[in-house]
Amino acid sequence: MRTFYLLFVLYLGTSLPCLAQEEKKTPFEAGAQFTGLHVNTLGENAAGIGGRTSYEFTPGKLIFAPELEFNYFPQNPSGNFGESELLTGVRVGFQASRVGVFLKVRPGFVRFAGNDFKSRNNGPSTNFACDVGAVLEYPTSSRVRVRVDFADTLIDFSRPVFTGSSALPIPPRLSHNFQGSIGIVFRF
Repeated sequence: MRTFYLLFVLYLGTSLPCLAQEEKKTPFEAGAQFTGLHVNTLGENAAGIGGRTSYEFTPGKLIFAPELEFNYFPQNPSGNFGESELLTGVRVGFQASRVGVFLKVRPGFVRFAGNDFKSRNNGPSTNFACDVGAVLEYPTSSRVRVRVDFADTLIDFSRPVFTGSSALPIPPRLSHNFQGSIGIVFRF
C-alpha cells in the first residue's frame, strides 16, 4: 500500500501544475517569415524570406517592442530582384483578447544588387528605407505566435534609376511600396 501512495503522490507532483507559481513571461522573440515587396520604381514584385528579433516591454497594457529585421529577396535567373533589406525600429500596441494589434515604424536600408539592376545602373545601390505599417499577432501557444505584417516601405531613390521598361531614367524620388509578410514568432 505504501508503494501505491508513493506512486500516487509522485504522479500528482509531476502532472499537476504548481498553483503557487505563475508562468514566467518571456519578452525575447525571434521569428522567420515569408515576405513580398512591390518596388514601384523598378516595377518588381519580389518575394523573399527573412528573420526578426524583438524584445517586449509591457508598461501596463501597452506593449512596446524594439525590433530588428532582415529580409532577402533572391535573384531570379534573368537577373531581377536580388534585394536585401535591414530594418530596425519599434512596434507599439496591445493584446486584445486573442489578437495582438500593433503599429510599427522601422527605418533602415534596402540594397539593390541584382545583376539586371547593376548592369543598368553602374553597380549596386544602397537606399534609405522606412517601413511604416500594422502588425497582427495571433498566439497559438504561450511561446508561439503567427504574425502578419502590412506596410508601406518608403524607399529613397536619391539618384536617377534605369529600368528595363524605358530608355529614360526615372528621376530621383521617394517611392511608396507595399510590403506584406507572414511568419511565425517564438518567445524565449
